[in-house]
Amino acid sequence: MTDGSPSTTAVVPLRDGVSGKSRLAAVLDAASRRRLVRVLARHVVATLLASDGIGRVVVVTADPAFARDTLAGLEVEVLEQPAGRPGLNPALEHARAHLLAESPRSARLLVAHADLPALTPADVTALLAQDAPVVVATDRNRSGTNLLLLPSGAGFRFRFGTGSLAAHLAEAETRGLAATVVDRPGTAVDLDTADDWSQLPDEVRAVVGQQVPGLRASC
Repeated sequence: MTDGSPSTTAVVPLRDGVSGKSRLAAVLDAASRRRLVRVLARHVVATLLASDGIGRVVVVTADPAFARDTLAGLEVEVLEQPAGRPGLNPALEHARAHLLAESPRSARLLVAHADLPALTPADVTALLAQDAPVVVATDRNRSGTNLLLLPSGAGFRFRFGTGSLAAHLAEAETRGLAATVVDRPGTAVDLDTADDWSQLPDEVRAVVGQQVPGLRASC
């Protein structure tokens, strides 16, 4: 079993404050969607920083000014995504290459989406404690990937997108790496749609709704 050593680096991809949460445009105005992106990102990053076994948190984004403003006061590094490499998977590839160039002995990466309002340090610890080198925390539909733990230098290709759970498991098999799937309440629910909002625990909805009042009024 892994020991959750501080050699695990968490990488959080973060959208800008303009295009994020577009699927909630029917119920939230642009200012409220921007506020929601900020609230969720701060929660995820703060949770990672509070989790045993996470030695470093890096946010990769095409909008570093927005990220730094959003995460002010938190011990996080902001890495700018090159304009010529748009998209989630290229952003993660860029972050991994940067981290390996800086610290070739970095053992593991934990990719965590920035919109997991129910994520807790216990969830992160549970992922780090798994025996398998590749750990996929699936979404509530058991088709996507909300968190992904993998060896830094394994050449593993990021497969985020439609059907990413199956794609990441297939990638692990191709690389000869054992993989396991984690399905926990805190890792399974993201917040992209009004339906996602309805699936959140009451206590989480209360906290997020207090910070983004439009959600309570519209969803």
